[in-house]
Amino acid sequence: MPPRADLQLEERILKAAQRLWKMQGPSSLTLRAVAREAGTTTPTVYKRFKNKQALHKALADRVRSQLNEHLFAAKSLEEVCRRYLNFVHQHPHEYNLLLHAWSDVFHPELPRPGRAWLMTQFANRFGGDPERYSLATYALIMLSHGAATVLSIPGDEIARKEVEENFLKIADRLIAHNDVLGE
Repeated sequence: MPPRADLQLEERILKAAQRLWKMQGPSSLTLRAVAREAGTTTPTVYKRFKNKQALHKALADRVRSQLNEHLFAAKSLEEVCRRYLNFVHQHPHEYNLLLHAWSDVFHPELPRPGRAWLMTQFANRFGGDPERYSLATYALIMLSHGAATVLSIPGDEIARKEVEENFLKIADRLIAHNDVLGE
């Protein structure tokens, strides 16, 4: 009887990589450690991911999808900002993984479901064509990313609280006064 392909192998590898990254950060992500955690062999991991960078990219794509799913459940634009920080608080190592894959969020030739979704949320709330809210969306994404980057680094809790409170005030004002950035 010929061997049967493990259809869940890639998912097991990515889950194992994410568990390692979540617990210990980037230093834990070796293909050998991932193989061991996934219950497979290092050559098998290499068959699915040609190198560590390919595994990083696949893992970043997975985390970005999880972040988007978390954000897309928001009931308002203001809640999106709070959910963004919530994700960072719950997943600081995973968020740091996204720092190295930031260009995928802004590259105009790649799918950007988060950007499209945010522009649609602005249009649903304030009316008009979603593209009209392109600059407001970029401002909100960059503001969120900047605050999240600072908050993903351990530090003084008083300063962290100050950053978070000011981010939320600024984000709320940007949303309310998005017409300043209108095209």
